[in-house]
Amino acid sequence: MERPYYIENLIQDTIDKERSKFQGTSEEFEKAFNKKIPELIKTITGGLAETIFEYCVGEENDLKKRELEIADKIESKYKTGLTLFEGFIELNSKISSITYDKFYKIFDTYEDHQKLDTLISNHVRACQIANEIKVLVSNGFADGAFARWRTLHEICVVFLYLYDSSYEIIEMYNDYAVIEEYRKAKSYNECSDFFEWEPISEKELNQLSLDKEEVISKYGKDFQKSYGWTMKSLPNGKRNFKELENLVAKDNLRAVYTWSNESIHAGVSGINTKLSLRDEEQNNFLTGPNDCGFLDPIQYATDSLYEMSSVLLGMEDSILNKVLVELLVFFQNEIVKEFDRIENE
Repeated sequence: MERPYYIENLIQDTIDKERSKFQGTSEEFEKAFNKKIPELIKTITGGLAETIFEYCVGEENDLKKRELEIADKIESKYKTGLTLFEGFIELNSKISSITYDKFYKIFDTYEDHQKLDTLISNHVRACQIANEIKVLVSNGFADGAFARWRTLHEICVVFLYLYDSSYEIIEMYNDYAVIEEYRKAKSYNECSDFFEWEPISEKELNQLSLDKEEVISKYGKDFQKSYGWTMKSLPNGKRNFKELENLVAKDNLRAVYTWSNESIHAGVSGINTKLSLRDEEQNNFLTGPNDCGFLDPIQYATDSLYEMSSVLLGMEDSILNKVLVELLVFFQNEIVKEFDRIENE
């Protein structure tokens, strides 16, 4: 028989103490217990709450022991790879700053500044997500890291599309925020009663509706649909992320993108298969970290960041930018080789 958990033992000990105080048979205790379950549960819980809380947040509970064990393994095995990845993210972040500072001074039209702001905003967000991936990998959560790459890939695809787009499409992309704000406001009010939130006022909602109608009159009724800001490039019925991938030649990652969805959605694949478990561990239950499965999120994250940064560096044909591109390639290759080496040991 499997050894009971510490918490299970504590609860059982408390129940046994209550039984020892009871004047009567075990059967009579069961009946009395069933009749007074709320009262007895409250008594038992009150007595155990502090002890269980101390256990749950202490260093001796099962989860904490495993976390410390996995943290030591990751520090030992992946230190070089994680240091390289951290350096790669820093380099990409600097490319954002260098590009923005340089071209903000050069550009002198509203359209150029709006496009630059839009591209850099997406690139900066990509760097932040890469940092989130680093934190998840450092702490043993490969599936979570792969799920964050999914978002990074989406940003990369949108970035590539916007880079080659006209000023009009850049403006449409930014104006689409009005459609999203209206949808969020409607959803908020639909939930406000349940959560006892103060609803958005009729006046505010009417203003959002007017703003929405204004951009619809500017671009047409199809603008309010999903991915309406791509209407100049994608035909009606094909305005979705998959078609956007095809448009920027990133459809080669469609299968990988689909796999990453398993870490997000509630499908059976996400239950049965985990990056965080080795082949021989796939039947295990995992509620915390593990020290494997990092290669995929790392290699695809570095690829997405490299793709975006190399595009920014291509805005100017200079020796500095050529050196930066080569540095990106060097870092990416070394990172992937290091994680691949460890995963295959």
